[in-house]
Amino acid sequence: SLVINFSKMNKIIEIDTHDLVLTVEPGAKLKDIYFEVERSGLYFPIDSFSSYNGTAGGAAGENYQGMRFAKYGDTRLNTMQIELVNPVHGIVTLGGKTVKNVSGYDAKIAWIGSEGTLGIFTKLMYKLMPLPEKRTIITLPFDSIDVFFDFKKKFDSLKIFVSALDLMSNKVASYISEVSSKYLSFVLIEGRTLEVERLKKEILKFAESNKAQIFEGNDFDFMYKKRLNMGEKTLNDKLFADDVTLPIKTCSDFLKFLEGRRYDFLLHVQDGGVLVFRKEPPGKNDDIYEKVLEQNGSLISERQLGIQPKRELFLEKMGSVYIELMRSLKKAVDPNFILSPNRYIF
Repeated sequence: SLVINFSKMNKIIEIDTHDLVLTVEPGAKLKDIYFEVERSGLYFPIDSFSSYNGTAGGAAGENYQGMRFAKYGDTRLNTMQIELVNPVHGIVTLGGKTVKNVSGYDAKIAWIGSEGTLGIFTKLMYKLMPLPEKRTIITLPFDSIDVFFDFKKKFDSLKIFVSALDLMSNKVASYISEVSSKYLSFVLIEGRTLEVERLKKEILKFAESNKAQIFEGNDFDFMYKKRLNMGEKTLNDKLFADDVTLPIKTCSDFLKFLEGRRYDFLLHVQDGGVLVFRKEPPGKNDDIYEKVLEQNGSLISERQLGIQPKRELFLEKMGSVYIELMRSLKKAVDPNFILSPNRYIF
C-alpha cells in the first residue's frame, strides 16, 4: 500500500476579501487558517473536536461539523470548490468561486466526507464571513442532566440562538477548566456587541448560578484555543472517541444511558451530536448502537464507521438500494478500488 503525506502541501494560497473565499492546500493546519483569516478581518467557521491540529483536507475528507455546526453549517455547506485527483479522470475541479452556480449536478458534495475513497484533494476553496464584532464564552456548572435540560427549556423559550452550546461530563470538561460539578456547559456567543451583551444577560439570568465564568478579550482567546485542542487531550489520555447523533428531544435520555455505563461524553446540544469516550473500542455485545437506533438516531456524524458492530448495523439499516447506489459511485471513479480500500464499507 501507499500512504500520501500532505504535510508539505500546507499553503494558504489566497484569502479573497472581495468574494469572501479562502483557497488552501490540503495540508494547511486549521489553527494557522484561523489566525491568518482573522488577521484579514474575516472568519472561518469550520471546526471539529480535534481542529486545533486538524487540516483543511481532513475537514473535507471527514466533513467536519464541530461545535458551531447548527449556526454555520458543516464543511459541505462551506465549500465552494475542490480540486482532486482520481484514477479515472485525473485532475478534476468541481464547483467554483461564484455563490450562484447551479448548472449541472453539485458533484463536489459527494466527495466531501468520502474519507479518501473517491479521490485525493489537492486544493480546496472555502467560504469566509465577516469577523464577529464581539465574541464571548460562558461556562456553566451543572450537577444534574435534568437541571441542565430545564435550563435549556428556558433558553429555548427566548429563541436564543448562540454559535455553540455544549454539555460535557466532568472528565471531558477537565481538559478546558478546573471543574467540581458533574457537568459543564460551554456557551459560545458571537455577533454585534449589543446583541452579545443581551444574550449574555439572559443566559446568566436563566442559569441561576453564581459559579458561571465569562471569558472575553484575551481570556476568550485562551479558552477558545483550549476548546479547539480538546481532541488532542483525549488522545493523550488514550481515550477511544466514538460519535453518534440523536434527535435533540431524546438527548437527555441518551446521556442518562451513558451515565449509567460510566461513559464520558460531549454533547453538541443544538444538533444532537454526541462524542462518547471510553477506554476500549466497543465490542459485539455493546448496546450503545442499538440505543441510538431505538431513538431514531444516526450511527455516525463524522467518523468511525469502520468499527465492526457499527458498520454491520449501519449497512442493515440503510438497505440494499442505498448500498448499491454507493457502490455504483465508487466503481465509476475508482473501478479497481485502490483509494483507501480499508475505508470502503460497501
